[in-house]
Amino acid sequence: MTTKTLTLLLAASLLSGCAYHGPDALRMTRPEYNVVIQQTNDQELLLNLVRLKYRDTPYFLSVEKVASSMEFSRGLSASAALPESADNSFGLAGAIGFAEKPTLFYSPLEGEKFVRQMMTPLPLDTLILLANSGWSVERVFAVTLQAMNGVKNAPTASGPTPSREPEFRDFRAALKHLRALQIRKLVELGRAPDGAGLELRFAAQTANDADARAFKQMLRLDPQRDRYRLNVGLGGSGGDSIAVATRSLIATMNYLSQGVEPPPIDLAAGRVTRTLDNAEQPFDWQQLLSGIFRVQPSAQAPDNAAVAVRYRNAWFQIPDNDLDSKATFALLSQLLALQGGMTPGQGANLSYSISP
Repeated sequence: MTTKTLTLLLAASLLSGCAYHGPDALRMTRPEYNVVIQQTNDQELLLNLVRLKYRDTPYFLSVEKVASSMEFSRGLSASAALPESADNSFGLAGAIGFAEKPTLFYSPLEGEKFVRQMMTPLPLDTLILLANSGWSVERVFAVTLQAMNGVKNAPTASGPTPSREPEFRDFRAALKHLRALQIRKLVELGRAPDGAGLELRFAAQTANDADARAFKQMLRLDPQRDRYRLNVGLGGSGGDSIAVATRSLIATMNYLSQGVEPPPIDLAAGRVTRTLDNAEQPFDWQQLLSGIFRVQPSAQAPDNAAVAVRYRNAWFQIPDNDLDSKATFALLSQLLALQGGMTPGQGANLSYSISP
C-alpha cells in the first residue's frame, strides 16, 4: 500500500469517526443544562433569603425555556506536488467544526397572580401531604405553621427581622414530642373517616405514652381522646380539635431568612436588625432554628458549599455537610413548586441568545 493511499484511508477514517450525531449531542448537553439550571435555581432562592434578611426586595426570574441549535461542518482538502518532483509528495487536510447556539428564555415571576400565590396562607392539605411523604413533621410544621391552638411559633419572625425575641419555645417543645411519636409510628395525619376535614390520630398504645401526654397537655387537648380534628384558624380552645394557623410562602421565606447570619460589620453598621432577648442581650436565632436552617457568611468563596451566593461584598453559604439546612432548603423549593411559585406571572418573556 502506497503512502498516498494510506494517508487517504486514515483521513477518511478520522473524519468518519468524528462525526457528531444528534443522540450524542443530547447525551452531552442535557445533563449539563440540567445541573446548571438546578444550581442557579438554588442560588436564586438563597439570594432572596439573604435579601429578606437585609430588608431588600426579593425577585424571581424563571428559566422558562432553553432552545439550543447545533451546527456541524466537515471539510477535506488535498494537495500534490508535480510529477517531476523528487519526493512525489502528497498532502491531505481535514477540518471538523462544531458550534452550539443556545437561546435562553427568562420569565420574571411577578404580577397579581404571583403576588397572591406568595401572600396566600399555605393549604393545610399541602402540609399534610408533605408530612406523609417522608418529611419530618417537626420540620414541616416548624417552617410552615404560625400557631397551634394558640401556642405561638415566632409569628413576629414571619416578616422583617423583629427587634425583640419572638415567642416560640413551647411550640418547638410540642413539635419535638410529635416528632418522637412520628418516628415510632404512633401518630398519623390524614382525612377523617367521614371524609370531612383532616385530623391528627394517635395509636391506641399511646394512652400512657409520655410524648403523647406532653403534647396533648401543651395544646390543651382532651387526654382521653385519640382523634383530633384539624381546623384552619387562630386561637383554639383545645378539647377535641386543633386550630392551625399556616404561613404564606413569603412569610415562610421571612421566617427562614432569620437563619441567615450577617457578617459582624453589617450588624455594626446597622444594615440588619439586631434582635435582643428578654435580658436585653443579642438574641441567637439558632435558638429558634437549630436543626432547621442556618446560612453562614464568609469573606472568601467557600470551598465546600451545597449552595452559595455573593451579596453585599460577602459570601453566604449552606455547607454541604449541613444536612438539616439542606433538607429545609429542599422543602422550601417543594413548597414554591406546590404553591405555584415557579409558574410565570404576567411579566414579559426575556430571551437571551448566546453566540459561540
